[in-house]
Amino acid sequence: MKFIDYLYNKNLFHAKQGYALFYYQDGECFEKCVGKLSDENSDNITFNSNFRLASVTKQFIAFGIVKLIDDGMLSYNTSVLEVYPELPAYFKDITIKHLLNHTSGIYDYEDMDHTDKQISDEDILVFLKSTDKTYFIPGEKYQYSNTAYILLGLIISKVSKRAFDEYIETEIFEKAGMFNSKVNYEGKTKVSNRAYGHIIVNNELVVKDQYWCSATIGDGGLYSSIDDLKKWLKYLVNSNEYKSMKIPNLAGNYNEYGLGLRIINVLGNEIIYHSGSTIGTKTLLLFSQDLDLCLIFLTNFNDFNGTTLKELLVEYLEKEINI
Repeated sequence: MKFIDYLYNKNLFHAKQGYALFYYQDGECFEKCVGKLSDENSDNITFNSNFRLASVTKQFIAFGIVKLIDDGMLSYNTSVLEVYPELPAYFKDITIKHLLNHTSGIYDYEDMDHTDKQISDEDILVFLKSTDKTYFIPGEKYQYSNTAYILLGLIISKVSKRAFDEYIETEIFEKAGMFNSKVNYEGKTKVSNRAYGHIIVNNELVVKDQYWCSATIGDGGLYSSIDDLKKWLKYLVNSNEYKSMKIPNLAGNYNEYGLGLRIINVLGNEIIYHSGSTIGTKTLLLFSQDLDLCLIFLTNFNDFNGTTLKELLVEYLEKEINI
C-alpha cells in the first residue's frame, strides 16, 4: 500500500518500540504488531493488546454524555451548577456544551499544587471547588481542557446514578461488542493483555507509564485494542450520537473540534480523528467515510508523536488526491 510505504520510508519508529497499527483504504488493509507488552520476557503485542487510550478516551465520554442527552437526562444547555450545586457560583454560566467542546475556560488541573501521590477524578472536583473564576468567559473561545472531560465523566456517573465504569462498559463497550476494553482504576482494575508504557532512559526503553496524574479517568483512562477500536468505529458511525458529536465548536479562535472528535477537511473530504498522549503511551484514531479510510495506531512508547502520524497521512492524501 502506497501510504504504508510512505510512512515507513520516514523512519519514525524506534528500533525497540512496541506498537499495533491498522490501516484500511479502498478495500485494502494493512496490519502490523511489533514488540512486547512489557519487558523482554513478556508476551508479544497483538491486535487484542490493551493500550491506554489517553485522550482518545474523550470520544467515549462525549458519546456517553450525548446518549444521556438523547435519553432526556441532560441537555446541552444544562448548567454544571445544576448537577454539582456545591461548585462555585461561576459554574452557573458553564454548560454541558461548553465542557464538551472545550470552551468552558475552567482551570487546568495540571496547574494544581500536588505531590507525587496519584490523584483521582474526585480530587479534581475538590480542586475546582477552590477556584473562583475561569480563564475566559465561557463560550468565548476554545482552549483544550482535560479538566472538562474529567468533570464530564463525573457527570455521567451522577446523572445516570451508576458507577462510571459500569455505565461505560455496559452502555458503550458491550453494545459495540468491545468485550476486551476496560475502564482502568489504576491499582484496582485488572486489564487483560495490558501494554505497559515505556520511556527512554540512557538510550534504553524502560517500563514507566504512571505519574501523579496518571490515575484520572475521564480525560484518558480507558484501555482498548486495535480489534475493539475497529468495532467501535463501526458502532460509532452508525449511531444517532455520532451526528451530534460532529457539530463543530463555533468559538472564534478554533472550529476543528466537535464533541470529543476533531474534524478536518482535506481537499473536500471530511476526516475525523483524535490523538492521545500521556507518559509511556501515544495513540491515534482516524477515519474518513468520504475516503473509505481508517488509521488506528497504538504504541507503548513515550517518544512518538501521534499527531505527526496524522500530519503525514494528510500530507500523503493531499498529494494523492491532487494527482
